[in-house]
Amino acid sequence: MRNLDRFFSPASIVVIGASQGEEKIGGRILRTLIKHGYGGKLVAVNPAATEIAGVPCYPSVREIPFVADVALIAVPAQVVPDTLQACADKGIKVATIYSSGFTEAGAAGVALQQRLKDICARTGIRVSGPNTEGYFSVADKVAATFASAINMPDIGYGDLQNTPQIGVVSQSGGLGFAFFNKGRREDLVFSHVVSAGNQVDLELADYIAWMIEQPRIKVILVYAESLNRPPRFLAVAKRAAELGKPIVMVKVGNSEASRRAAQSHTGAMASPRHVVDAALAHYGVVRADDQERLLNLAAAFVHNPLPKGKRVGIVSVSGGTATWLADVCESMGLEVPEIAPELRARIAAKIPAFGSSNNPVDITAQAADGFTVALEAMGDAPNIDAVIMALNIATERRLNKEGKGIVAFVQRMKAAGKPVLLYSYATPSVKARTMLSEWGLTYYTSLQGCVHGLKALVDYAAFQRGRAARAAPLREEIAMPDAARRLLAMPGTVLCEYEAKALLASYGITIGEDALARTADEAVAHAQRLGFPVALKVQSPEIAHKTEARALQLNLNTADEVRTAFRTISANALAHTPNAVIHGVLVQRMAKRGRELIAGISNSDFGPMVMVGLGGIYAEVLGDSVLAPAPLTAATARDMLARLRGYKLLTSVRGEPASDVDAVVDLLIRLSHLAWDARDLIAELDVNPLVVHKAGMGITVVDALVVKNTLKTGT
Repeated sequence: MRNLDRFFSPASIVVIGASQGEEKIGGRILRTLIKHGYGGKLVAVNPAATEIAGVPCYPSVREIPFVADVALIAVPAQVVPDTLQACADKGIKVATIYSSGFTEAGAAGVALQQRLKDICARTGIRVSGPNTEGYFSVADKVAATFASAINMPDIGYGDLQNTPQIGVVSQSGGLGFAFFNKGRREDLVFSHVVSAGNQVDLELADYIAWMIEQPRIKVILVYAESLNRPPRFLAVAKRAAELGKPIVMVKVGNSEASRRAAQSHTGAMASPRHVVDAALAHYGVVRADDQERLLNLAAAFVHNPLPKGKRVGIVSVSGGTATWLADVCESMGLEVPEIAPELRARIAAKIPAFGSSNNPVDITAQAADGFTVALEAMGDAPNIDAVIMALNIATERRLNKEGKGIVAFVQRMKAAGKPVLLYSYATPSVKARTMLSEWGLTYYTSLQGCVHGLKALVDYAAFQRGRAARAAPLREEIAMPDAARRLLAMPGTVLCEYEAKALLASYGITIGEDALARTADEAVAHAQRLGFPVALKVQSPEIAHKTEARALQLNLNTADEVRTAFRTISANALAHTPNAVIHGVLVQRMAKRGRELIAGISNSDFGPMVMVGLGGIYAEVLGDSVLAPAPLTAATARDMLARLRGYKLLTSVRGEPASDVDAVVDLLIRLSHLAWDARDLIAELDVNPLVVHKAGMGITVVDALVVKNTLKTGT
């Protein structure tokens, strides 16, 4: 049941475990439903009562004379499985389980939760929870929760018919309902709040998938600790992006303590946190790092169109505030451009001489009616994409005088696709808040929060503009070349360099000149054929990092040097790893000079990821790398390179020629095809270093390593 209409808008509800008082959760849930005006058929289950709080009560689910749409279960964990089975037998299609004592409570709880999962699989009943605080479907008055945060009689729920709304999906019930509580106190309007709990069946992605299809919901707030099925979540995020509905997310649980051991540089650099960040960013998920930021971004998205650019106009009644806003805007990558002289003249005519008519505009507190004039002039500027207006609404004086003009300006700007954000540098009066609410205007009391909200709009607009160019078509399942299949089917966990390079070559990636030698004489012959100088590198699946084993030598210029190096590195390899299987020694012509990068593949729960970064022996130390999900388009590959802190090294710097970026883009695309095709077979792949030559001169793959996915290959 992907359609959650019955869950959010039930015509009938049974509360199992309801009690006479509110000390127990079941009793609070029943009374919360009543208090918030649930209008459907409501019954309870408690063998010790025939009526609770005016609601009919039955001894068991089986004895209820009808089939309820939703069961709300608040009984001890030990009896939850039998209770859920009884609901399924009755024909109930959806249940919410509030009880705790499952996976969060040790081995016994894990076993109990598995029983719930088995019941869902066997009967088809859908379950929210367990260990949840429930949910609140605001318009339908389904307050199926024991969270006290929704009890705000002095606040109300806002205009649910005419106002864009916010959905909340949270793994933490307390935080999810706290978002609602704090957001309503800031005049944000919410449609639904869901606490996902342990996600035995319904999970975050299911609730989000339903919410993004609802016309009045414009943005989804998400608090997540874990994602049960990352590909499912990413598919929902992709759909949200297609609909233009931002998912604003707090994602925790990605600390460096959760990094796994990795044999390759790519595996070490693609930590869980970096993978999550890259995957979510690729599909347009907007990240927030605290509760205030989450709500600031929500306010920006729910009330504003997406801007066409990042040029900001600032109109303020305080010079200091105007300057501070300009500084913060520019520090976040936004622009505060000058406006045309004729527009400045219009503003100057209405403000004191000691004000400022240029952007940022300071009309001063003494300008009697210049605020609207300044706004209109800023709105007429063709080089302005968004406006921040800064007011002191501790009193209503300015709103009483120019409120209608401000509202008209905001409406005109929104119709033109230009967002307008209001920042009050003093706490608004109650009457000012009421006036703004009636006019449909939101406001910020945090300068940083205001600018962060605008920056999120700008970034999401840029994401949407580039989304089509980043959408890579999926590849055919039979796309993997036969040569690649044979290499990945070979015994063993690791493909060492010469094998990894053959795998890359099967995808059309140009490999440098080299040859495998099993004797010193073969090494000399190869060196003479390839041309000096050469490098010698031992080839062993047990020696992933040859530098540490002293199992390579560079810049060898004579036959004698090659013969000596062959013996030395062979001995060093066995001294480092006595049981190593030595395939031979690779003789490689020394690459021409160039910039060193690292590229690679890392597989994860989020699917295959492609990585590129500054390379060489300091790859992990420098940590300048970027990840993106495979397969890539040229636009995504170029964007990855441009996001590197060291990207300027690839361009023309201080008279040096630019590097062959086009060749790197081609390699990344081909690497991404390999990553996608072999997503079940490869765990990690390194190309390090990757030497990038001058523009038009290509690249050289100096070294490569493949670590297979042993869970899939069986090796």
